[in-house]
Amino acid sequence: MKEFSVLSWEKADCMRISELEKKCFDDPWSEEMLTASFSDDNFFGFKAESGGKLIGYIGVSSVFETADLLLIAVDENYRKEGVGRTLIERAIETAKAKNAERMMLEVYENNTAAKSLYLSVGFKQIAVRKDYYGVGKNALIMEKVLLNAL
Repeated sequence: MKEFSVLSWEKADCMRISELEKKCFDDPWSEEMLTASFSDDNFFGFKAESGGKLIGYIGVSSVFETADLLLIAVDENYRKEGVGRTLIERAIETAKAKNAERMMLEVYENNTAAKSLYLSVGFKQIAVRKDYYGVGKNALIMEKVLLNAL
């Protein structure tokens, strides 16, 4: 297993995150969109690095009782090394500290690797958003309950 560290995502990281975003997605967030996230007080994120190289990131917006996992990616050379799981776990800890009761996300229905990861950390499918990623490309809406109701 490759060694890596998880650090807070800073505004200065947006250019490197944008480059990895382009490698991982057909419709990536632009550097401007990533940078604009920092004007939202509810946004937080983490980056994973190995030997100074950015290998993954996660961005979340936590408002009131709901944290929305907005984006997550791991460099293809570091997948199945625990990077994605570690990033999600750190985001969940932070969302709980901000009093979020649940975390939500959308995932492309054909993204088996991502769905498997989300299910393994306790997310459950709660709905389908038709054509979310384009015609015939549905998103699964998934939720993880973070705090038990009293």
